[in-house]
Amino acid sequence: MRVREWARGPAEFGLRCLRRFIDIEGTLQATVLSAQAFTSLIPFLVVASAFAPGESDVSDRIVERFSLDGDAARSVDALFNDKAEVESTITWISVVILVLATLSFTRAMQRIFQRAYGVEPGRWTDMWRGLAWLAGFALWIGASSLLSDVFQDVGGVVLAVGVSTLIGFVLWLWTPTILLGTMDWRRLAPGAAVSAFLAALLSLASAIYLPVLMEWSADKYGLIGIAFSIQSWLLTVAFVVVIGAVVGAVVNEHFGDRLVEITRRG
Repeated sequence: MRVREWARGPAEFGLRCLRRFIDIEGTLQATVLSAQAFTSLIPFLVVASAFAPGESDVSDRIVERFSLDGDAARSVDALFNDKAEVESTITWISVVILVLATLSFTRAMQRIFQRAYGVEPGRWTDMWRGLAWLAGFALWIGASSLLSDVFQDVGGVVLAVGVSTLIGFVLWLWTPTILLGTMDWRRLAPGAAVSAFLAALLSLASAIYLPVLMEWSADKYGLIGIAFSIQSWLLTVAFVVVIGAVVGAVVNEHFGDRLVEITRRG
């Protein structure tokens, strides 16, 4: 009997999260977010990489991150223009157009958090929130890559994953805080912790299965196979975003006031 009572709480919580996921059309939201990431966010990162200091570009970082070689490495290089080519063709007008297009990605992510937490959509004047998120995301990419490499060299994979989780927590706390703009960060912390933990697990799993998937896709389908692999990975990341938002929203409904009160006392 005690076992049933102990299990009832987690089971009810899981059902609430499942209902919220269905209510916000979580699968559709994740699909839209991943598509927006592929068509706008990745090109934005390619351009941002061209302006960043150093010689490496997006393709170099992907090849190095997942230890690709052969057809997979060549296909990744072909999919993303190299740094010199991007620098020679980029114009300020194209940058502005790309940033505006990338705002569709931030809008899709903002919609996920708004629906999960029951926040009314903001006005068009809130576009600056998307721009602020893009700036913060670019800084986070640079900081996380640098710190993860440093700690992996010092303490191995376990420490690197731990640091990645902490850095991810900063990103997933920053994301709904800036995109919603109406909620106390302490109410958003549980969802950020869930998202950071899931993202760290995904990063660890990706290091194992993604190189195999990319090698197989490149051998079988060539360049389009690499694109399919990246798109499937982005879809998985999008589900992490949706699940983190859903779990965080449900936790906030039941424990948000208590969390705020505890932190204020502390």
